[in-house]
Amino acid sequence: MSKMTLKELAEYLELSVSTVSRALNDSYEISEETKERVRLAAKKFGYRPNLAAKGLKTGKSNSIGLIIPYLSSAFQSQILEGAQQTALAHNVNLIFMQSRENENIEKECFQALIQQNIDGIIIAPSANSSVSYLKQLNKQVPLVLVDRIDFELDAPKIGVDSEFGAYQATRHLLENGRKEILVLAGKNLGVNSTRILGYKKALQDFKLTFHPEHVIQINHGQESDELMNNLKLMLDRKLKQFNQPIGLLGITDTLTVNSLGVLHQLGKKVPQDVSVIGFANLLFAESLNPPLSCIVQPAIEMGRTAVEELMKLVINKYTPKFSAKQIILKPDIILRNSSFNVV
Repeated sequence: MSKMTLKELAEYLELSVSTVSRALNDSYEISEETKERVRLAAKKFGYRPNLAAKGLKTGKSNSIGLIIPYLSSAFQSQILEGAQQTALAHNVNLIFMQSRENENIEKECFQALIQQNIDGIIIAPSANSSVSYLKQLNKQVPLVLVDRIDFELDAPKIGVDSEFGAYQATRHLLENGRKEILVLAGKNLGVNSTRILGYKKALQDFKLTFHPEHVIQINHGQESDELMNNLKLMLDRKLKQFNQPIGLLGITDTLTVNSLGVLHQLGKKVPQDVSVIGFANLLFAESLNPPLSCIVQPAIEMGRTAVEELMKLVINKYTPKFSAKQIILKPDIILRNSSFNVV
């Protein structure tokens, strides 16, 4: 069966071609009833617009970009999943790239997308991303920041209430008798400040002193083997300072998950010796040994929201002043055996 054309779809619906076209583009001129009728028929017959032809007519590429540090990250791949779903719903192409936490690679990703006449870009900035460079790009093409939003930039920012998540996780560890809590943080990551603030507030509520040396800063851009070796050395050194069971809060999914393997290598039992909880969006967290307590961020919703906000800028003929907006979503706390004290 050949692909249905816009004209054939219009004939089937007994509507004009222009009406069907405007309905598919969510035009305010078309009633919601007609839009829904057109969408259902398009879905029934598998109709997809010719994006190349549409681009020639509108002067747009009908493509948007997404730059994330690592596709291998469960959290960031879920952002991609949400973004892809919503891009398809808007009949635009989504081109995604990895910065690998490297500022130079990130700039190359930007240039590659701009050369394709991209309509807009969503980015989770790298740890060392240049704010001045982002500002310069934001004058050329609409940007939306996702996850890492602590940048002075007039652009929509889609983030998570990280302070709330870290507070709840720390409070849980304290309520389970862990008065000494280490924090694993990625070096120079923008999310550190709000998550450490939540950690500090929980300590304060329990009338405990914050010790800066309890925050372990780790270079997040290392190769996997190097990261594991350095994490092992740092944790081994710190754990020798404690004679009683402690808590461990991971600020990123990579550090949270790797800590379980490192603690096993060091001969530490979880949760008997070290109770572990942290930011992690792993679908298999329940299957780890022990099952991992997690602060789960609404990553798919973040990806969807980022595309929706970007499309508003594209459709409304983007200007930087129009774009300043911040949306903060709440994380979920899922408690499992890795953080409960075993008596």
